[in-house]
This record gives sequence, C-alpha cells and structure tokens, in this order.
Amino acid sequence: MNPVRMAMIGGGPGSFMGPVHRRASALDGGLRVVAGAFSRDPARNHAAGQDGERVYPDAMALIAAEAALPATERAELVAILTPNDSHADIALAAVEAGFAVLCEKPLAHDLAAARRVAAAVQAQTKPFAVAYTYLGYAMVHEIKARVAAGAIGPVRRVAANYIQGWLAQPVEKEQAGAAWRTDPACAGISGCFGDIGVHAQSLVEFTTGQPIARVMADIRTCVAGRALDDDGAVLFRLESGAAGVLTASQVCTGRQNGLDITLYGETGSLQWAQERPFELWQTDADGRVTLITANPSMLICPVAKGLLRLPGGHPEGYLEALANIYRGLVDRIRNRDDGTAMPLPSAFMGLRSLAFTQAVVASSAARGWIDVED
Repeated sequence: MNPVRMAMIGGGPGSFMGPVHRRASALDGGLRVVAGAFSRDPARNHAAGQDGERVYPDAMALIAAEAALPATERAELVAILTPNDSHADIALAAVEAGFAVLCEKPLAHDLAAARRVAAAVQAQTKPFAVAYTYLGYAMVHEIKARVAAGAIGPVRRVAANYIQGWLAQPVEKEQAGAAWRTDPACAGISGCFGDIGVHAQSLVEFTTGQPIARVMADIRTCVAGRALDDDGAVLFRLESGAAGVLTASQVCTGRQNGLDITLYGETGSLQWAQERPFELWQTDADGRVTLITANPSMLICPVAKGLLRLPGGHPEGYLEALANIYRGLVDRIRNRDDGTAMPLPSAFMGLRSLAFTQAVVASSAARGWIDVED
C-alpha cells in the first residue's frame, strides 16, 4: 500500500466538513493526512494536528513549504475546506505549485475568480476535483447512464429540490458555520442558492448531460436581518429546451437534508432522493414502477457498480459518496484509471455553478428570464 499524502487546509475544531473529510479520505486506506493549516486560530490549528502531521500557520505557508520538500515526502493532494472567500486564492496557489486538489464548493467567491481557477487547472495535468459530494453516489451515476441509454426517452421536464430547515431561525448569531454562510463577504452573492442550490443544479446537469441554459428565479430572505437569500425557486430550460424547476430552501422548519430529483422523459421517469440514496425508482409509460436498488445485479452502469463497496441490501451513504471522489483522485494520482474510474466533479462544473448562481441572482432582481453564461 502506498497511500497518497494529503494536506488539509481548513476543517479545524468546530468545522462540520473537517471531520467528514478526514473520515471519508481514510475510508479506503488510499490517503493519509501528513500536513495541515487547519484554523486561523493558532491554538485551534495546533490542536487539530494529529500525530506526525506537519502543522503550518496558514494556507500559503503550507503550500510553499510542502512544495519545497522532496517529492517522496511532500503532500501530493491539497484539500481546501475553508470558507468560500478563500477557495480561489488557495486553489490557484496549490495548482500552480503542482499539487492535485480537492476544493470544497463553491470553486470561488465569484464567477471571475472561478474562471481564473478553471483556466489554471486546464493548463496543468494534475487531477482537480470540486467536492460535489452527492455526485459520488452510485445511483446518481446509474441515473445518468439510464438517461443516456434512452431508458426514459428524451427528457422533457426535471424537478429538483434541496430543502433544509436549519436556518429557519437566526442561528448565525451563535453558530460560526451559519454566520459565514449568511455573510456576503464570505459566502458571496447568494446564501441558499450558493450553498445548496448548486448541489441541485450540478445534479441536474450531470444526470441529464445538459447545461441549464436559461433561468427565471424568485429568491427571497425570510429571516429578518439576514443579508442573503435563504429560500427560492427557479424555472429553467436545459440546452435541449426541456423545462425544469429547482427549489432550494434552508428555512423549511422540520426538514433536514432533502435533496431529490425527478426526470420525466417521453417514455418514463426516474426519481431519486438523497435521504434514501440506495433506491432509484423508474416508472414506465404504462405506469409500471420498478425499484432499482444499489445492487450490482440491478445496475447497467459500470461506474456505478464500481462505486459500491458492499453487497446489495447494505446501505452506503454520505461518507461513502465523498470517499468515492477521494478514490477517484487517488486512482488518477497513482495512474490507476483504467477507464472505469468515477469521473471527477471538475473545475468546469464549479465554474458552471458560479454562472448559474450569478444568473439566479440577476434574474430574481430583474424579474425575468436570464441566460446562464457559458
């Protein structure tokens, strides 16, 4: 075993995503954390470092010092888990220093910065992924394969939802993770749609194989004093002309993490929900409903089959989905991609999400249809 050496930037004490990434990256034994700049707070930063991990005061110090180490010792992969406003600068520095990168979404604070990151990634050969964790689920790849194979005919309509309730009250007054997500200086031009709406958008574009071309949005802020949107809905058209609606909310009291998608085709439909990720429902034109479970014998997609670690009937969830993205990075860093490795959520996909978010905000302000930039 020759695990890939990883450095973590962000994800220190109090972070939700830090422990998630540690556990997911360790799941298959293909990665080992060797360095980190975990927190801006020096005490928390050093407390987050585990045995043998090199701890640096900040991201740029880590990148410079690790790049100067011998190739057999330095980190090979940099995971960026910081708040949104620092993603682009750190990603650019890591890419230009020759590291493979996993960047939490969004790719950048704004569209212009996202374009710079995407251009830098395109100019080099090291693998780069954006952490669209839900694209790591096997059944999401099965949906894509079935749509491409014509299992439901040409897609006519898509319904995607991401519904949460954790921001139904002004919890940003007490919770750091809520505070930066609702602060335009950290989060960017959108709150709810920049945070979770882009997960639904990326799911739509990935499964249909089509970009969202136009949007008409209605976003709003429900909690008094909050500067960014926390609820909204978007009508959209895919490149083919197929119609859709995408709803995102973080103020639906009682809801937890309700990401789901339904694709309606000419001859059938496919329905999947993240809270039951091992189930895919296919309905045919005659009304026959088939439950497809995460069992290799029921799947048509080789990539989906390869993402499963357990026999059918043994549910796999969020950690495994993120671990699949890490495994895809490891396979490419170690040159083990035989053509069946999971396609990585790319910098271009991150760019698409920033373009979508910008169009949503502009459309809601203008009260009309807006094209999503290419």
